[in-house]
Amino acid sequence: MDNPLASELAALTGQMTGGFLTEENASKAVQSLAYVLKDSVPGSAGAGASVINARGRRESAGATDPVVLRADKLQYELGQGPCLSAWAEQCTIIIQDTEQETRWPKWTAAVADLPLRSVLSAPVTTEGRRIGALKVYSPEPMAFDDHSVFLIERLAIPAAVMLGNARDREATQRLSSKLVEALADRDMISRAEGMLIERMNITSREAFSVMLSASRGEGKPLHHVAREIVHGMTDQ
Repeated sequence: MDNPLASELAALTGQMTGGFLTEENASKAVQSLAYVLKDSVPGSAGAGASVINARGRRESAGATDPVVLRADKLQYELGQGPCLSAWAEQCTIIIQDTEQETRWPKWTAAVADLPLRSVLSAPVTTEGRRIGALKVYSPEPMAFDDHSVFLIERLAIPAAVMLGNARDREATQRLSSKLVEALADRDMISRAEGMLIERMNITSREAFSVMLSASRGEGKPLHHVAREIVHGMTDQ
């Protein structure tokens, strides 16, 4: 890549791949990616990425301005638009003039009041996984050409590594958090069971049945019942 900003993207990608980016600055890396994209493609007034987060929802990441966010939100709400098509069809999409575009009538009508006339979007894919799509916008018609397509497709390759790793990191963190919660719940249930065994002189199975009956009768999760038992007996 001839653009010096591409070196910045390469460095960020190397950090992400090597695991040096922490949770705190991963979002900053995606934000930097958006600005690299905006500054690398001539005629761009805004840029960003559309991704599927760890919860499986479509969202915008690293948008450079409110126009990008608004245009993206309308695509998600309407279920149509250039970025969603680039994502689904795995091909680069270019709109030369939103006022003349006919492929996504609901979306083009919805963005008519935005300073948005040209759009270029490329899919972001790594190892067969459809991570999302990059996009650049311009308030001028006919802003993008074959060279613009070449640039965004080149940038989409390292972007896939960065965004893919960022998504994996988020998913791993959520899984770790759930695991910690599950272990804490299990520990609470075990403590409550032990207290019931000691106080009521019953077996482990009987103690568990007591908690299970309370859970069903009160419509509360088992670990909530266990916590109430532990706190109640501790306060006595």
